[in-house]
Amino acid sequence: MVMTLHQFCQIGWREICKKVKKAVVYIDNEGAECLHWNGGLMQMITAGALTVKQFSTFENDKEEHRKAVFILCSPVCGSTKVIMEDIIRNSNFEYCVLITSAHARVHQFAKYGGHREGIDDMHYFHKLEEEMLEWMGNLNYTVEVLYSPLFVVPLTEVLFVTPTFRNLFPITEAHIQCIKELQLLQHKVVDSQSLDSLSSVKLTHLPLEVQISVHHLVSCLHSLFVQLEVCEDIYSLGHLSGIVGSQLEILPDANNRRKTAPNHCSLILIDRTLDLASVTSHNTDSLLDRILAVLPRLPGHTNDVAVKMSPICDTKVSSALGNIVLAPGCLAHPNCDLCPQVLEWLVNKKQKDVLLSLHHHITALVPGGGGRVGKFTHVTPHTIEKQIALFKGHTEIMYQCSGLLQQTLAVTQTLRSPRSSQLDTIVSIEKLLLQNLGSMKDGVGVLAQVTQLVKTRHERGLLLPDILGLLVHLFSLAGTDILFPALEQSHLLVALKQALYEDREELQGNLSKLVDSKVDDEFAEIAGNVLSKLHYIASVRKDLVRYRTLLSLASPTQPAVYRGLLHQLIADILDPACPDLADLTCKSTGLKGLLKSGFSLLLKKQREQHPLDNPQLIVFIVGGIAAHEVKLIQEMVISSGRQTQVLVGGTRLLSPNDAVEAIFIKDPFMQQVL
Repeated sequence: MVMTLHQFCQIGWREICKKVKKAVVYIDNEGAECLHWNGGLMQMITAGALTVKQFSTFENDKEEHRKAVFILCSPVCGSTKVIMEDIIRNSNFEYCVLITSAHARVHQFAKYGGHREGIDDMHYFHKLEEEMLEWMGNLNYTVEVLYSPLFVVPLTEVLFVTPTFRNLFPITEAHIQCIKELQLLQHKVVDSQSLDSLSSVKLTHLPLEVQISVHHLVSCLHSLFVQLEVCEDIYSLGHLSGIVGSQLEILPDANNRRKTAPNHCSLILIDRTLDLASVTSHNTDSLLDRILAVLPRLPGHTNDVAVKMSPICDTKVSSALGNIVLAPGCLAHPNCDLCPQVLEWLVNKKQKDVLLSLHHHITALVPGGGGRVGKFTHVTPHTIEKQIALFKGHTEIMYQCSGLLQQTLAVTQTLRSPRSSQLDTIVSIEKLLLQNLGSMKDGVGVLAQVTQLVKTRHERGLLLPDILGLLVHLFSLAGTDILFPALEQSHLLVALKQALYEDREELQGNLSKLVDSKVDDEFAEIAGNVLSKLHYIASVRKDLVRYRTLLSLASPTQPAVYRGLLHQLIADILDPACPDLADLTCKSTGLKGLLKSGFSLLLKKQREQHPLDNPQLIVFIVGGIAAHEVKLIQEMVISSGRQTQVLVGGTRLLSPNDAVEAIFIKDPFMQQVL
């Protein structure tokens, strides 16, 4: 590609920075996360912004401030529109600029539920400008409404995420009944047989909020491909991915772009739910995965962590409210030369090599030459922590290398955390369950082992979310090939009910909503719902042909091996023998496809479209991705010897706990996009 993802992002943010001079900037959480990885807050301040505030109904501004810029990553309708109105009415702005990542056609869909004949796409933007002027109290003031596709965060040269769509998660057959009820509420006739499986669910059957998210994602992908001057062949694996791919394929503007685009790529969209075993496993050789599993998330973020800065900061100030709050460090330092390289290490290098590399760079920067420079073959987190402690009190040097220090502290705090030892215990349990699944006929006894884990979780140092993660991992691994005995499932249900009741006060964050305000009698129902969702997780691959199973059983004497869906798919794509990709649906079968099939007939040889027909391959996981999956794909492409350029992305980075929350707490039908 002529343009990189980093360059694409910089173009958008440079244009925004031209608008913020002498302005109060309001930005939503998704926009803030995109900014965080693409230049950071100081980019706004350097460009002349007076201040940057959270987009909240509780915010307004000083009387003397006359200009506001709103940076929003969702359509301006519903609650988002109400918040913006509150801010404007409670301030004294004479000049307002709204920058939204939702195209005018997405706004039109959000308002009317579809495209309306005779109404221009920009109609909604013009109406919004008029409304904003009314809120400002003077029609002679100035308003601008601009579209900018702010949705991509390139974490490394290969890995990218899309914070704007961090809550988008694939549906499963668990939602079929909800869909039927939704149709009845909308006074639509429901044929019980027409909505009996996931394959019968169309985009129009989904809640409006989900439909808007799909159209929004499609619009942003199209805008990205416009800048990259790309004509894409679209492939999908999974139901929601298929819907997204179909909408992108039929988008009129995208069809026009493809006619003249000089570059070509293959886009593969994949549903996360097809393989949840991968993201619920702690058995990873990517240090970034371990960091995300151990350290708390930076508030309001899904792809960065909060790092304790006390080892290098001397804060003795206290107040009546307690000790002064010390702002956390983080992983994102886009303006530091070395920090992007460190992120590459965290994804791709082994733990030992990461520690050696960090130690080498930290030692060279220690104030006063206090570090021992030389060749080390073994470095521990404690060794690096002692080196970092030497920076305390040297403010200027700390400032110059603060990004590297924060990333290094993230590594040492992760590896020295007691939680990391707990995760090693979980890895051992995962390996045991995998071998038992492969050796025990029909999985007999496996759920009994898990039931015992539930009962002895406190003695083993396991938390209830760990147990839920193990269950998701187990059922996703088992699929429909292994049917656990009904009696063992019954015993597990009883144990889960008791555990949910006993640990109801200990659940933290979003997982506390699982048992929030529940009376004693409802815990059996909660446990039943958990088990029901586990069954649906096990059934998501039942209609696949080639990727139905994730377990590889070489022989009775060989242990079972987990082969993830991504692993299998990429291996088949790179295979010189070009095996039939029966489960991968190709959406791009236009004129080019007809020409290919015509030549195939002339040559008396069938020729299917293939992802490697193009020099660029983009793999995008709807629902989120883990760092070790990116590492795996990179290694497979390199070892294949092919020159294909690969980008791997997802809606967000997922830890095992994130996956558990997405399945049991954050229902795809309850997205807050409006």
